[in-house]
Amino acid sequence: MRSIVTEWYETKENVNEMEHLESSHLKKWELTVAKLFPEKSKILDVGCGLGREAFLLSDMGFVVTGIDISHEVITRVTALSSEKGYDITFKWYDGHKLPFENNSFDAVIIWAQTFGLLYGDEYKHELLSECKRVLTTDGLLSFSGHDYGFEMDNYKEYMKGRRFYPYADAKIYWETFDSNELIRFAEDTGYTVLLCEKGEIYKPEDGTVLHCLCRK
Repeated sequence: MRSIVTEWYETKENVNEMEHLESSHLKKWELTVAKLFPEKSKILDVGCGLGREAFLLSDMGFVVTGIDISHEVITRVTALSSEKGYDITFKWYDGHKLPFENNSFDAVIIWAQTFGLLYGDEYKHELLSECKRVLTTDGLLSFSGHDYGFEMDNYKEYMKGRRFYPYADAKIYWETFDSNELIRFAEDTGYTVLLCEKGEIYKPEDGTVLHCLCRK
């Protein structure tokens, strides 16, 4: 049985909606984090979508590999990468086991809404453990999530408990967090948290996102 998330992102119409997320710039907080990655790092982009972050990080000189649970997304982003002239590997994965050897990457990113789509604490710890496995010694993990406080202050009508439902009459949702929760997920999986804060997106009206940077 496929999950709610997999069903959503295998639908062509829903993947089409992701196209408006294309941007020629990293978000402010993403750029701040990227500048902390060692030069020419090998980066794994978990939940790569249509490649926004992967393309922009590649432009900065990083060697990027993107993975996603959606066959539709991987087909689309692979074609898009070829059209744009990038040499980036994009792979489908099952959402659980990362298809890479131990110590394969200098950094792993779980950006955009991906972390909030890992429903339940057990699933989050499973994926964070897999990320730790594929990271090199002292490798870096950066992951982000929706800010519970911000969503409650600004989009309370879309909230049910800690779940943010952005689409009417749809089952898919994003879990929301506070900083202490993100820190707990990281520390319980054995990471050292270097920073965990609210990050700016592009402009003040975009609000903020919570993000953590950790070391293996």
